Amino acid sequence: MSDKTAQMKQEALIIYTRLQSSDPVEVKAAMGEYLKLADQFYSENENLMAPRQYEAAKQDFEYFMRLIKLAEEYHKEG
Repeated sequence: MSDKTAQMKQEALIIYTRLQSSDPVEVKAAMGEYLKLADQFYSENENLMAPRQYEAAKQDFEYFMRLIKLAEEYHKEG
């Protein structure tokens, strides 16, 4: 697994916890960070995913985590 992918996975898990907050300001800030992370992930793994997958990942956290898992597997094999 690449260090960047591992770091993104950790950041995503922290953001996920913040998305569960009852504070709307915290949730909004976490969502902004999540979208930036999804953008970063796509820019670094563009060769592994289609634009439609990227758009879906920005809307679905669980799907985003599955894409990270796939990227981990890819980098492990590479």
